[in-house]
Amino acid sequence: MSTAPRRLRGFAGSRETVVERAVAVVLTALVTAALFAVAGHDPIAVYRSMFQGAFVGAGLVTTVQQSVVVVGLGLGLSFAFRAGQFNLGTAGQFVGGGAAGAVVALYCPGPGWAVVPLALAAASLTGALLALIPAVLFTALSAPVFATSLLLNYPVLSLTSYLVTTWLKDPASDREATRPIPVGHRIPVLAPPHSIPGRFLESVFGRHHVFTLLGAGLNWSILLVAVLLVVVLLVESRTALGFETGLIGLNARMATAVGIDTGRAIRLALAGAGAIAGVIGALVVLGAHYRLIDGALDGTGYPITALLVVMLARENPIAVVVVGFLFTAIGVGGQEVERDYNLSSYVSTVIQALVVFLVSMRLTFRFGRYATRFRARRGAGSAAGASAHPASGPAVDPVSGVSARPESELAAVPALGSAIRAVPDSVTSPSADSRSGATDQLASERRRPPGRGTSAADDGEVRP
Repeated sequence: MSTAPRRLRGFAGSRETVVERAVAVVLTALVTAALFAVAGHDPIAVYRSMFQGAFVGAGLVTTVQQSVVVVGLGLGLSFAFRAGQFNLGTAGQFVGGGAAGAVVALYCPGPGWAVVPLALAAASLTGALLALIPAVLFTALSAPVFATSLLLNYPVLSLTSYLVTTWLKDPASDREATRPIPVGHRIPVLAPPHSIPGRFLESVFGRHHVFTLLGAGLNWSILLVAVLLVVVLLVESRTALGFETGLIGLNARMATAVGIDTGRAIRLALAGAGAIAGVIGALVVLGAHYRLIDGALDGTGYPITALLVVMLARENPIAVVVVGFLFTAIGVGGQEVERDYNLSSYVSTVIQALVVFLVSMRLTFRFGRYATRFRARRGAGSAAGASAHPASGPAVDPVSGVSARPESELAAVPALGSAIRAVPDSVTSPSADSRSGATDQLASERRRPPGRGTSAADDGEVRP
């Protein structure tokens, strides 16, 4: 069977998805503009301020910095979502991984090239263990993952807060935080201002150029998230686990029926999602905060933004990157709007929620389906009316009694039409001799006396 129809169906599906999201974005922009106008502000000026705050100068650096975290958390969420599980425990796994990474970076001696990977491994293990708890509860007791993972956030956050304010607290500081992480155990930036790469960028592009600002503002976490993206793509497209989780997400009962160990696949998917969330938490602590601060990781809002991103991008990792960057830009631009127009920064959250809400409604193609059904019903009514007038119907073969379908109807069903057209003409169009023979045989059968059977052999013997 040719793969062309499948490709066309896939293209049509992606086109529907793109149009639906485009319609949602346009409607969101119109609704938000109306809200700005009601508040007494020029919508175009507000949007211009939001754009400049997110994509110009230092604003672009902030957008990229935060989008690295959002995209990383979104990759973990999408991997669990692929297996049909809605992991709402990302906040706890994010904070737990950051706490584990901070403890290792603070108290483990050794050079940075050895301590930083060890801290990331500890964060990954912590996040995976926290995600395994709701996974085991689901596979063993059928407890819903979205409920157990959400409830698990509270003890994790409370325990981390207790540790930070008691055992791990820096006695030399009034802040509820740990001691600063040693400089050698931090994740360095790509091109510090006084390093050779930093001086090179400054000499070529200038001190305030966007490339120089990005080199001085971004750390090596961006490359690690890029590696995570490649790993997730390979696992989903080239491994048995990726196939199994995709099939489970489509239909778990069918996956079980074909012999897939759904419990094992779900546990691995959630453990992988938790491991990614834990690593991202450690990247924030080691590369941005440089200490574990009570409530700082949970207060960033990264898990909520990543959840909105996955609700829009679903299980597509590339879509997670694109939507994650755009949603982060909306958040950073909202902060600029707050400074320029004294509007609440929650306007960015309103915009993000409106996009997700409108996409979930699927307005465009719901209307298209209703229109298709309406046209189908009209066509059925017209066909019923035509059948009530035999004179206008198709011609009937006098021998077989079968309606002669026009070529246009056969073309509407390509497979059936080609099969019928492939039959020899001697079968579909009997000659005059064969028709006369069939008529004589039918007449002789009618003249037979009742109670006698038909001919069983060439010698004329009849059966009683």
